Amino acid sequence: MAISGMEMADLVREVCYDGGDGPLLLGGAVAGYRAFADVLGAGARFPYMIMGVGDPTQWEAGTGELDEAGRLVRTPVASSAGGAAVDFAPLEKKVGLALHAGWVAAVEAHGHGMAAIDGLAAALDGKQGASANLTALAGQASAANQMSYWTGAGAAGLTALSAQGRSLIGAGDAAAARAAIGLGALATQSPGAVAISGGTIGGIVDLAVADGGTGASSASVARSNLGLAIGSDVQAYDADLEAIAALATTSFGRALLTRADAAGVRSYIGAGTSSTSGTVTSVAMSGGTTGLSVSGGPVTGSGTLTLGGTLALASGGTGATSASGARGALGLGDMAVQAASAVAISGGVVAGLTSLQVSHPSSTAFSYIDSLAGQYALLRWRSGTAGRWDMGKTNGAESGSNAGSDFALRRFADGGTVLGTALTIRRDTGEVQVGGVLAPASDNSLALGGAALRWSIVYAGSGTISTSDAREKQEMDGIDPGLIEAWGEVRWVRYRFRAAVAEKGDAARWHVGLVAQQVRDAIDARMGDGAAQRWGLLCHDAWDAQAEARDDEGIVVRPAREAGERWGLRYEECLALEAAWQRRAIAALADRVAALEAGHAG
Repeated sequence: MAISGMEMADLVREVCYDGGDGPLLLGGAVAGYRAFADVLGAGARFPYMIMGVGDPTQWEAGTGELDEAGRLVRTPVASSAGGAAVDFAPLEKKVGLALHAGWVAAVEAHGHGMAAIDGLAAALDGKQGASANLTALAGQASAANQMSYWTGAGAAGLTALSAQGRSLIGAGDAAAARAAIGLGALATQSPGAVAISGGTIGGIVDLAVADGGTGASSASVARSNLGLAIGSDVQAYDADLEAIAALATTSFGRALLTRADAAGVRSYIGAGTSSTSGTVTSVAMSGGTTGLSVSGGPVTGSGTLTLGGTLALASGGTGATSASGARGALGLGDMAVQAASAVAISGGVVAGLTSLQVSHPSSTAFSYIDSLAGQYALLRWRSGTAGRWDMGKTNGAESGSNAGSDFALRRFADGGTVLGTALTIRRDTGEVQVGGVLAPASDNSLALGGAALRWSIVYAGSGTISTSDAREKQEMDGIDPGLIEAWGEVRWVRYRFRAAVAEKGDAARWHVGLVAQQVRDAIDARMGDGAAQRWGLLCHDAWDAQAEARDDEGIVVRPAREAGERWGLRYEECLALEAAWQRRAIAALADRVAALEAGHAG
């Protein structure tokens, strides 16, 4: 094929600062030229020439194409590396669409015969040869619900294929095939030992006595076949007998029925030996009483038992003849006559309690401390009589919009004076304010937030301080050159958050930074699959689903959450790696400048 004079009419040249011996990211058209992507279509192959500007000793010519990321994928023909791909330094280079001898020779030497087409034999190697059987199959007209089959040597035909048939031949194993034709678990049992559980067996005949049955379908015929007669061999059904059989007795009751006489029964049940008849006329009492007299005897339901005087406290009485007098004698106050479900206490102090329990048998239990708006309502804990902690409602005025009456936890000095408020929770916003250092209960063991419960913004007067003490580190060494080279493939991008766009639309702001998956892929591509997750700069977290929880009043106390996973980056480590990559690039530039200056000086 001849090369026309117009093939190179498009002036294409771009600058490049990328490095390495792989695909190079192009940096845009040089003034007066066009970019490769503006001229060449997707998948097009073209001759290219790369000339080092930062390092003129590096050059490469070959055939290339653009990948999906717009990078130049190189196949060198000639180069400063002896024809191999040049490991370009991350310095300025010019990449142009240019005829070179290797490409011209390849095009001019191209023949017109099929055998002369370079690579044709290799392309056809391993392809399916012509086949009469395949031709016979190809000759069948396609139609719905039809299947091809052989009718003879080199001959094929069609036969109907139903949905049932497709499900049967598509079964992956015997169990799936049985399910396709409606066979249950019974189909796989041995005929010599069939196990049946539940259900009904129909269409069978009576099992003969010789085979272990009764030879009957009714109880009366079964008894006759087995030679059993009601009243002789079998007890006839009787409801009273069934009721008696259901009764339960105790060993004590059964032993009671074995006593020979009344005295034995009284002795067994612990009764005394008093006469079973007679009249009680009076009972002498002690303890300051005037005696017990009985009238209308014998004492029955209509008789009267009269105490001749009050029964003193020392004798187990109240020393009074009325309820109010009894309460007074016992030292009971007005609270004694209040209903247990609503005890009213006004003023005073409840002292001496060792515990106080508020419980509800079937629902939420509440304990109330009431005060007017603008007044404290607190629980106070004391050491002796000196305050130590207060917890409850503050005295902030309620000014509307849910403001005021915030929650507070206050702390006290040894002398009982207030030192300050350790914790405040605003009622209107839920904002939590702390009056001291917020620290974890143990060192370096707890996270602030989680993968599925993140803080949206952190406001701070200065940045975080990360531990960098040499005494807490090991295996300190230079950064893996492969990691630095991989970092050169990472792109800094601009982006907007999906949630922000959904909420604010075009007003959502732009951000700049990195994409975790792109960082992962760049490192894995250079250092092997899974290598990126060996580095702490890349994070991956996952969480389980969580069901919604509500309290007794139907208020959501824990929202529902779907299971998920998320990728993240530790930017301080990413920036450290970016600095290392830039250091290497700057060092290469410095070496180049030094070499140029030395050349001029010579």
